[in-house]
Amino acid sequence: MNQQPSQQVEKGSRYVVAVDGPAGAGKGAVCRAVAQRYGFSYLDTGSIYRAVALLSLNNPLSDQEALGCLAAQMPFEFRAVEGAGFRAFLGGEDVTVALREERVGLRASQVAAVPQVRQALLTFQRRYGGSQNIILDGRDTGSVVWPDADLKIFLTASLDERAKRRALELQQKGETVSFHKIRERIAQRDEQDSSRAHAPLAPAPDARRVDTTLLTLEQSIDRVADLVDEMVGNKPR
Repeated sequence: MNQQPSQQVEKGSRYVVAVDGPAGAGKGAVCRAVAQRYGFSYLDTGSIYRAVALLSLNNPLSDQEALGCLAAQMPFEFRAVEGAGFRAFLGGEDVTVALREERVGLRASQVAAVPQVRQALLTFQRRYGGSQNIILDGRDTGSVVWPDADLKIFLTASLDERAKRRALELQQKGETVSFHKIRERIAQRDEQDSSRAHAPLAPAPDARRVDTTLLTLEQSIDRVADLVDEMVGNKPR
């Protein structure tokens, strides 16, 4: 499947749903479930920086122009795999697990600071999915990537609830965790995301706010699905 047509697809030819929010709010799980429910294409925008990082580790590059070209040409996509939800593929190889490696995360922070990479990936996000309806999750999808998206959602939850979810997730993986350290780490991430000079985390003025603090995952999915139903009803294609 080719996710990158040579020309940007006009928004009016498909539905575009942009979901932003802080770390731990549940954006990924909610967006993947909604994408599967409606047969939408899905993109976790944070993963594309990790994909460039993985490529650059496998093909050592330091020149900014070369990194920009690598980002512009990378064959990356999310595919719905039966029984496994959405998986990340790079050049046909399943890299879902590899993208979460610590070395990749560290490298992603470096490549994300390269202007040529950011510009290439902005184009990548706008072209992704071709003519398919799409739901994207990230930090600036509604404010920078798709400011004219059909539906913008800011998905959030309280700091304590997000820390609690992350601690539970790690415990289920058999890791020993400290709630207070996790809470502190997420609070620091919130501060960094909200105060950065480039595309800071903030709800778009016309974003629909969904607070999942008191919601289960299924209730959060249903809440977003209700907004998608409303969008489809108000904007028939």
